[in-house]
Amino acid sequence: MGIKIQDLQQELKLSDSELSRYMGLAGVRIDEGVKRLQDKDAYRIKGLVRDSRRREAKKKELVRLPSIVSVRDFALKIELPVTEIIKQLLKNGVAATVNEDLDYETAAIIAQDLGYQTEENVTELEQDVLTPEKLAEILTKEDVEHQVSRPPVVTIMGHVDHGKTTLLDTIREANVAAGEAGGITQKITSYQAKKKGKLITFIDTPGHEAFEFMRKRGASLADVAILVVAADDGIKEQTKEAIRHAKAVDVPIIVAITKMDKPGADAEKVKRQLSELELVPEEYGGKTPVVPVSAVKGTGLDDLLDTILLVAEINEPKAITNRAALATVIESRRDSSVGVLAVVLIHAGTLHLGDNLVVGKTAGKVRRIISYDGRSLKEALPSMPVTIVGIQDLPDAGDILQAVEEQTEAREKAARVRTIKQITRHPVSAPVVKKPVELRSPGNRNEQPKEEPKDKIKKLNIVLKADTQGSLEAIRQTVMAMGDVEVVPQILSAGVGNITENDIMTAEPSKAIILGFNVNTASAAVRMADNGGVTIKSFKIIYELAEEVRQRLEDLLPPVIVREDLGKVAVLKVFFSIRGRQIVGGRVVNGIAKKKELVQIMRGDQLIATGKITELQQNKNEAETVKAGSECGITFEGNGKAKEGDSLMVYHEEVQKRKLGSNRVKVE
Repeated sequence: MGIKIQDLQQELKLSDSELSRYMGLAGVRIDEGVKRLQDKDAYRIKGLVRDSRRREAKKKELVRLPSIVSVRDFALKIELPVTEIIKQLLKNGVAATVNEDLDYETAAIIAQDLGYQTEENVTELEQDVLTPEKLAEILTKEDVEHQVSRPPVVTIMGHVDHGKTTLLDTIREANVAAGEAGGITQKITSYQAKKKGKLITFIDTPGHEAFEFMRKRGASLADVAILVVAADDGIKEQTKEAIRHAKAVDVPIIVAITKMDKPGADAEKVKRQLSELELVPEEYGGKTPVVPVSAVKGTGLDDLLDTILLVAEINEPKAITNRAALATVIESRRDSSVGVLAVVLIHAGTLHLGDNLVVGKTAGKVRRIISYDGRSLKEALPSMPVTIVGIQDLPDAGDILQAVEEQTEAREKAARVRTIKQITRHPVSAPVVKKPVELRSPGNRNEQPKEEPKDKIKKLNIVLKADTQGSLEAIRQTVMAMGDVEVVPQILSAGVGNITENDIMTAEPSKAIILGFNVNTASAAVRMADNGGVTIKSFKIIYELAEEVRQRLEDLLPPVIVREDLGKVAVLKVFFSIRGRQIVGGRVVNGIAKKKELVQIMRGDQLIATGKITELQQNKNEAETVKAGSECGITFEGNGKAKEGDSLMVYHEEVQKRKLGSNRVKVE
């Protein structure tokens, strides 16, 4: 059986050279004189020719690519093996895996190198799972002709206790600051205020260092960033972080110098500090608006709102309203009476009651829309912060909300996101760490860690519970950044809601500590914890929770023995010697000799023995210390015997508790 080579060549319309090439690609070797091919070899050659001709035809077509496309989808669109795409990317200096996204520009260059012609198709993104990056592409490339003005979204950023929340309370005439634990904002809050008949949307972000990633998220949602700096305190590290986040997403910055009513307020000092950070005030010839305000006296607030509207007019924010809604989750929590509540900021489109939703890894249907001031709404327009009821499960802060036509589409997209997150999520357990480094301290103090089994890492097992998803993320990030080379936190479970018996059962086998933030503990869980010896700690302020974790990690660190050399004594005469005790006379060469301190007997460079000074005399009188240049009598206890000509090295040892810090492990 089989097929004649000549017949196959005629059927496929191949030249001699083309036939040889395809036979080589198919791995077919024909010995001299053989004129027939086996059926399987002919089938393989036909397949190669068919694929090659289809690709050549594809190159004559215009391939439409979305603004962001995964390597796998890119390969499918131009009908090439994924390995070929990855190889081509590497040639262009791009290392990417099959699931990684490429922007359109990169994909177009690779396609052109391979002989394909492309064009960008922005709307295709909406058929895929949306990420913040894909959402940004969609919003950037919306049809300008169909856009209408929307309220500017303003994020408030700055250092803890610089007056952010108090300032905003004064603007919206609501006393939220008094209800915040320690006067510190624990989660992002959002609302709208009106000035000259125009709405302004505010997003308040926490200022403490534990909330760095939340501040970053806040900056990415905003049209304008207000940097709050206290006039009596100046620029702090968290202020600098806020500036970096705002600049990274190219958001216009307005500086509000708060607490102008306080003694020691120095606005000029703040302006000089801003100039050093390349935020030169307008009055200094720069482009940064700076507005001094006092929330207590209510001064400067109108100027601040006017400045916001002025900055917004220069880059007027717009969006399309006549389309399916796109939004970002700001915060989410579970309510015992209505279920999941998600606070979202609408970016584009209009969200209606009854809309089917995909929100990150979960789906749902809009059962209720609640405004920032508690009113029930029928719809939500761009720039509106609203609370949504009807989502099936807790979404993560930062997830994208997308309204879709059918429930099945929402469920399918949510399932795809769950699969992606399951593949790519980072474990919450402890990281692999390197061998500890030897600790050294300045001067003549030498630290040596107490001996521990090599490569043994101690773990602090933790169960986390928080009131909202955003707070839970902040705590998790903060806790997991505290690892050292010898001790690491290990989060066994983390969830939103009150502490229950299930949490006790999770913690008990591994002696984990349960840390709760703004949550209650069920009475049955309290009894179970008492019986099982499980510790529950509840907090209202996140950095106090972080300090608890830090303290417990440091308690797990083996202590260090710190030695301080005090002096050197030359042995001149041995008066008395008995096993374990010796009396000698000597001269203090340098430093001091001190009673009750440790000594080493040195014979040249050789260590003979160690001991402790029990008695010290100078001129036959009891002494606590003897200084350099003086002679003394020393009684010491210890093994070994000193001889004339030996030296006694007097030193002090102290067992000190270790601190986290120098050996910090960064957790990605």
